[in-house]
Amino acid sequence: MATTSDKARTSANSSGTASSGGGTGGDGGGSGALSGVRQSAADAYQAARERTSAAYSAARERAGSVGRTTAESIDTAPMIAVAGGLALGALVGALLPRSAREEDLLRPLGQRLNDTARQAVDKARSSARDQIGDLGGKAADAIRSAAKG
Repeated sequence: MATTSDKARTSANSSGTASSGGGTGGDGGGSGALSGVRQSAADAYQAARERTSAAYSAARERAGSVGRTTAESIDTAPMIAVAGGLALGALVGALLPRSAREEDLLRPLGQRLNDTARQAVDKARSSARDQIGDLGGKAADAIRSAAKG
């Protein structure tokens, strides 16, 4: 046969408000404290949820603002944006270490580019010297003809 204490314990267990034992039987004193703790936890959860939601909304708004500002800047000065992107890419490329595979693949290309650039500079120098020599000769001829005439 079930006693009054057993009935109270069974009732508390079925409602989800069972105390950890050692209570006062069926007077419900532990239930009020548990209800207060539940309410405090629910309030804390709700406050944290509202703060998180507000922070998320503010971050989305700032991100949208930055995106619009960036798009407007690119629209007004696209060449500056391209130059900035190239400079940023070159900086990142310079900071990253080279791999052995990369050096093996790119060394012949670099040597060919260097050789081609040197040949172009040499041809430009030679052409400049020839043109300066021609101009000097023409100037000398002009001075001689002016002196004779």
